[in-house]
This record gives sequence, structure tokens and C-alpha cells, in this order.
Amino acid sequence: MIKDKETKIILFCINCNKESPHTVYYVGNYLRRVVCDNCNKKIEIDRRHLRTVFAEDFIDRVLTKPRRMTDDIRKAFATLLPFFPKRLFEEPLEVFKEMYEVLKKEDGEGSKKSDKSNKKSSSCEKNSVKSNNDSNMKENIKGKSKSSSKSKNIDG
Repeated sequence: MIKDKETKIILFCINCNKESPHTVYYVGNYLRRVVCDNCNKKIEIDRRHLRTVFAEDFIDRVLTKPRRMTDDIRKAFATLLPFFPKRLFEEPLEVFKEMYEVLKKEDGEGSKKSDKSNKKSSSCEKNSVKSNNDSNMKENIKGKSKSSSKSKNIDG
């Protein structure tokens, strides 16, 4: 909340044409009016102008708040550092190390992967050939068993 305050000061008065005590009135940190204590001459600040000054100050404070908070945190960080748990700093580092190792392995094995994929495709072809051979062998065995049963019938 904005507090009004007044102070006594010696200023040169244009009306009195000499230095005399004045009362200065502030609204917050801004000058509101000045009154000469000898002649009671008032010099006031326009309220509209005062509002624009307050608005400018408020906008400036709002816009600079993140920077001011960051500065405060930086100042307080050194004093608060001993109270943070070690895991707060160690675990993210461990995660980054693990990620680095995984990425390093993947980059190093990039050429090997293409070789492996070629080997895998050739092994797949071999497996299909084996399965074809297996099915052919089964058919041959079935055919032989049928022919042997026929031959048994013929013989018997």
C-alpha cells in the first residue's frame, strides 16, 4: 500500500524571494506537492501526470520482476547450496552420462548396424530356404511312406 509522507526542507521560494522552510508531500516515492511555510504558496503535481508516472513505474516493475527474482536467487543460491540434497545434482548428471554413452554406442555402431541388417536379411533368406527344404523333405518322407505302404500292399 502506498504511504503518504511529508518532510520539512529549506528551498528557495519564488513568492517570498528568499530561502524559507517548505513542507514537501510525497505519495509513495513520488512528489505530490510543495508548500511554502512562510507564504503558503502551493505547487502541486497534476493527478493525471501522477497516474501516468505510477503506471509507468508499475509496468517497469512488472517487466523487470523475472530478472530481479533471478538475481535474488543467484545471490541466495550460494547460501542455500549446502541445504540441497546431493541427489538433486547427481541424478541428472548420471542420466546425461547414460544418454551420452547410449548415443556414443549408437554412433559407433552405425556402420555395423547396416552390416548386421544385411546379415539379418540374408539369414532370413536362409531361414526361408530352410523352411522350404524342410517342407520338401516332409513331402518326400510322406511320399516315400505312401509309396512304401503301396509297395507293402502290392507285396502283401
